[in-house]
Amino acid sequence: MIATLRLPQQLRLELPLRQDASGRFLPWVIALIVYLSVSGGLALIWLSDALHGWDAAVGGALTLQVPADTSTARLEMTLGALKQTKGVVDARLLDTAETAKLIQPWLGNSFPLDSLPLPRLVDVQVDPDVAIDFATLRRQLASIVPNAQLDNNTAAPSDVPRFAGRVEWTIAIGIVAVTALLVAIIVFAARIGLAIHRSLIELLHLLGAADEYIARQFQIHALWLGLRGAIIGGIAAAVTAMILEPAAGRLALPVPAVSSGILDWRLWLLLCVALVIAGGVAMVTARVTVLRQLARLP
Repeated sequence: MIATLRLPQQLRLELPLRQDASGRFLPWVIALIVYLSVSGGLALIWLSDALHGWDAAVGGALTLQVPADTSTARLEMTLGALKQTKGVVDARLLDTAETAKLIQPWLGNSFPLDSLPLPRLVDVQVDPDVAIDFATLRRQLASIVPNAQLDNNTAAPSDVPRFAGRVEWTIAIGIVAVTALLVAIIVFAARIGLAIHRSLIELLHLLGAADEYIARQFQIHALWLGLRGAIIGGIAAAVTAMILEPAAGRLALPVPAVSSGILDWRLWLLLCVALVIAGGVAMVTARVTVLRQLARLP
């Protein structure tokens, strides 16, 4: 006969807490809280990836626009002046097809781009660690091509880090808020459970049961509810990341779990942290709440 697998004595529930209504609705509330928290963590990762990708894209690049009717000789002189500038790594003239491809998303495929006097673009790669004298460079380029326009992409997103920091703080505050909501819900559920089983708890007191024993019953019950809700919310968050992955791949967005798919270690780290925090917060909150309430009983 196969022996029945039993939980250790410390993890068994002697009080009928599983029959409470909280056992039915509380895991779903915790699941929603965990889902929001994990989604906020994924948003923080996405924002960090986006900023790093943006810095890598524009931090070491400049764009020079010259009129479409600029002669080949002046273009060669412009490229030579750029390459001789301190801090410039390389300068490459984009051909007409590459320029049209950059403009096509705004004008569409049906617009006759060949009929437009598109400016010639020069892609300039710079060393981000070397300071460039842009005032002198612009004067030098203007002497070669009077209407040349040098766009300093490295200085364009100066307000982006500040804005991203505000978004990160907003998301972080939201995660803290939903964690505080989890604590409040566990406190409420523990008090309701004490009220429902008050007569049984008083009987256990008369039989010599210590407050620690009763509190352990509630904290084990809260731990299982927290873990169950965290698993549900974590699975929902992982499914959401999987759904967003194909769309993000087509749009070339740096959404988490896109580069490594569902195997992205950051996604799984978030899920594990959420599982531990949800179970731990539920258990500790229930224990503290029950011990305080029991201390007030006559």
